[in-house]
Amino acid sequence: MKKRGYWIGLVLFCVIAVPVSGQQAGPVWCAEGERARGLREVLMRALDSAGLDGLNKRDYLPDLLEWADSMVKSGKSANQWPDWDRWYTEAGLAFGRDLYLGSGVRKRISFDGISGQFDGRDGQDLAEGLAGVNTGADLQEWLSMLIPVDRDYIIMRDSLAMFRVLGQSGRAGRLSSAMNMYRWVQHFRFERMIVVNIPSADLRYYAGDSLSLYMKVVAGQPSKRTPRFATWCTGVVLYPYWNVPRKIAIRELLPLFKKTPDLLETMEMEVVDNRGRKVDPSGIRWASYTVANFPYEIRQTPGCFNALGVIKFNIVSPYDVYMHDTNLKKAFTSASRYFSHGCIRLERPIDLGRSLLENRLDTSYLLSCFRDQKPAPVALGKPVPVFVVYQTVGVEPGGKLAWYKDVYQLGN
Repeated sequence: MKKRGYWIGLVLFCVIAVPVSGQQAGPVWCAEGERARGLREVLMRALDSAGLDGLNKRDYLPDLLEWADSMVKSGKSANQWPDWDRWYTEAGLAFGRDLYLGSGVRKRISFDGISGQFDGRDGQDLAEGLAGVNTGADLQEWLSMLIPVDRDYIIMRDSLAMFRVLGQSGRAGRLSSAMNMYRWVQHFRFERMIVVNIPSADLRYYAGDSLSLYMKVVAGQPSKRTPRFATWCTGVVLYPYWNVPRKIAIRELLPLFKKTPDLLETMEMEVVDNRGRKVDPSGIRWASYTVANFPYEIRQTPGCFNALGVIKFNIVSPYDVYMHDTNLKKAFTSASRYFSHGCIRLERPIDLGRSLLENRLDTSYLLSCFRDQKPAPVALGKPVPVFVVYQTVGVEPGGKLAWYKDVYQLGN
């Protein structure tokens, strides 16, 4: 079974070492009487239904639990009941954790800058929840509280049950992956959050319990994939520079400028040295530079012609990836929107900026497309979480289950 480290130790202490309902410490699951029998039966029934939430019953020691149950019912080996109790506690905790946090999520996120801040809280919630279980009815209530009850999750859960009955294992597997990711994102209970799904090439902004904003996005080409990550949006930049990533600068732009230096002006580009000072391009001996020795950086000046458009959203990650406006609006009319170098281009960036800044954004200033502006950073009052995920099935805003192409061929 998967290792649960901190949570297992904490819950074992809470459930086994601490007296339950004023009783002396001792077996809780494996004891004589209807209460313990009811706890075992409810857990085993819940594990039998694990597949309905995209989980695998075999991850939770079902054979050991069934054997221990039969031994307790026969009255045999009472001296071992406390040891068997720990099996039930570990299985109950592991199952509850996967219902709450999703299973296998971490391996489908390349960078997670959010979870570490909540691990302690999550462990505390699970420990206290399971420690408060005294009867089978309590256990059933606790488990049911760990999963979302919103429309989208119910649609996915009902659909998964149908695909399992029909024996459509491929679709059931894809839907299971989506449900586990959905539970992980939702369990944080953030007041506001942004979720970008790469296969559907869309962004959803949630405020409270509601979908507040929905838009198309352009994601990375299959050869220049948008990474999967969880992080924070800390602010926006109005009229940003596009500081061209070095790989693009030396591999794509340098060959062009060596052939036609005048393109630099046509593309509204500037050359800067390693101290951020502008360099007169007419004094650069372009032919003498290669990808190995080019000493400058290239940036595009602010304006509506800029590749980042008039607003960029700062997100904290190890990747040179942002969410931003774009000067190529026609890309949003395409059914397959995978044209970028990895950044996320937004169909309605000003609407998102206005939502994140809680209507403190001067939209007329941005829509005027002024030239020769200086980039203006604006911090959010409170960072907003951003989840960039890869799920090939989801629920459309209208409530219909939708299947998306596995454009990066990741298999989920």
